[in-house]
Amino acid sequence: MIIIEKPYASEFLIDSIVQNDWPVLENETVKGADIEEGAFDLVSSNVAKNYYLTQEFPLIYSNSENAITWVLDNLPDSNLSSYIKLFKDKVAFRELLKEMYPNFYFVSANLEELKAISAKKIKFPVVVKPAVGFLSFGVHTVNNEKEWSDVVTRLEKEMRQASMMYPSHVVNSSKFIVEELIEGEEFAIDAYYDRDGEPVILNIFQHPFLNSKDVSDRIYLMSAGIMIKYMSRFAILLRDIGNLKNIKNFPMHIEVRVTKNGDIIPIEVNPMRFAGWCTTDVAKYAWSINVYECFYNQKRPDWNTILANAKRGVFYFSMAEVPSDVARKNIKGFEYERFLANYSNVLEVRRINYKENPLFAIIFGSTESKEEVIKILSLKTKDYIIS
Repeated sequence: MIIIEKPYASEFLIDSIVQNDWPVLENETVKGADIEEGAFDLVSSNVAKNYYLTQEFPLIYSNSENAITWVLDNLPDSNLSSYIKLFKDKVAFRELLKEMYPNFYFVSANLEELKAISAKKIKFPVVVKPAVGFLSFGVHTVNNEKEWSDVVTRLEKEMRQASMMYPSHVVNSSKFIVEELIEGEEFAIDAYYDRDGEPVILNIFQHPFLNSKDVSDRIYLMSAGIMIKYMSRFAILLRDIGNLKNIKNFPMHIEVRVTKNGDIIPIEVNPMRFAGWCTTDVAKYAWSINVYECFYNQKRPDWNTILANAKRGVFYFSMAEVPSDVARKNIKGFEYERFLANYSNVLEVRRINYKENPLFAIIFGSTESKEEVIKILSLKTKDYIIS
C-alpha cells in the first residue's frame, strides 16, 4: 500500500501508482488532491488496518513521514511501527548502535535542560539537533563554549517555526541530541530491506557543504564513481544494522559520514520513505530506474549494466530553501528564471508553494563542473526574493 501525505507528492510518484495499480490509503490528503477521480485503487483505513494487522512485515511506502501517524495509530504493535519508533528517535537509534560504535559520544536533553547545561561539560565540537526532526530544522554545529548559548537561543525560534509546519512526530522540540561532530564526507542512501531482510541500495547521494558551518540541503550529487566506490561498503553497513532488529520490507533514507580513516558512521535514518520531497525521483534521470517499482515489486537494479553504461559527470537534486529569517507572509515572489540561470543543465524544475512550505523549488540537473557545484552551494536565495 502507498500512503500519500503532505507536503508534496510528485507527478512521477502519482503516475507510478496509477500505472502499477497499487492500492492507496484513502485519507484527507488524497481526497483534497488534484487527482482524477477513480485514478487510484483506494483502500479505506479500516480495511487497510485489518489487512496489515495480519502481516508480520507490512509492505507500505509513503512519500512523507506525516504518514507515520496512521501506522503508529493503527498498527501499534507491528514490526513496521517498531522500526519507525527506533529510527525516528535519534537517541534511540544511537542507543541501538552502541554495540557497533561503543565510543561514540552523545547525550540527550530537553530544551530547558539545554539552557541549564554547563558548556564545560560538553565535548566540543558537537552537533545539536532535535531527536525527532526533518530537513535541517534545529540542526547546528557548535565548535566551542562561546557558540553554545547563541545556538540554544536560536533553537527556540526555529522549533517554533517548525511546529507550525510539521506534526510533532516529524519535528519535535521535546528532546534534543547533542553528539560528537563526525568529520568526513557525508552521504545519503536510498535503500530498502526486502522480504528476506537483505538490503537493496537504490541510490547513493554525496552531500557536499560549502564550509564547516553549513548544514543546508542545497545539493546532493550522484555519479557512477560514487556508486562504484561505496556501494559494497554501504551494503555491509545496512546488513549489520538490519541484523540488529531483523528488518524486513522496509524502505529508508539513511545518512552517513565517511571519516578520513575510512570508518562509516551513521547519522540518522528517515523511515518508510526514500529521499524527501520525492527528490528520490532523480534516479530516473541518473540510472533510468523507478525506485518505487523497485521497492514495491522487490526488484534489484542491475547495477553492473547500469554503471557500465552511465553518463559522465554527476546528476543532482538541488533545493532552493526559504531562509529561516524571512517571514513567508512578506514574500511577494521569487525570481525563478534568474535563480535557475545559475544551473547549466536543468532537467526538471518543481516549483513549491513557498507560502506554506520551506522551499521555493526543487531542481534536477547534471553537470561536469566542480565549480558549478560550489557556485550552487554559494547561492543565497534571499537575493532572489521579491518583497
